[in-house]
Amino acid sequence: MKIIIAYTILVVGLPILVGQILGMISSFPVSLIIGLTRSRKATKNEAAEDFKEGQAWMFRGAVKMDTRDRIAHTCLDIFSGFWAILAAGFLFYLFTLPPSVAILLIIVAWEIFFTLRYGQSYRAFFGAAVGIAVGWFLGLRLFSAA
Repeated sequence: MKIIIAYTILVVGLPILVGQILGMISSFPVSLIIGLTRSRKATKNEAAEDFKEGQAWMFRGAVKMDTRDRIAHTCLDIFSGFWAILAAGFLFYLFTLPPSVAILLIIVAWEIFFTLRYGQSYRAFFGAAVGIAVGWFLGLRLFSAA
């Protein structure tokens, strides 16, 4: 019964949600440092342009961002993927189940679903995929002793 509950929570997407929340929290210091390195005050037009660039990063489109902004967005994507796979591993650890490749496949399937269904950019997908890979090969070792 534990395995059914664990996989149901995984398929519903709770680890993806946790990954997005913890990814934002984890990337906040990077974004804060990047924001503090800006030497000028943004006008309303510049702020609107920055918002449009952020939208273009997430949804397919040409991006004319500053390198610092690209780093901030990439960190968010990587941390979100990393925390999603760790949340899934922690879920299985709580249920005393060993992590399997199915965890990896379901998390990646969610990322592919979001990319294709909602027209998200491949930049965000590949950033999340890097975070998932790092989480799978490094972080998930923490939970494999279950």
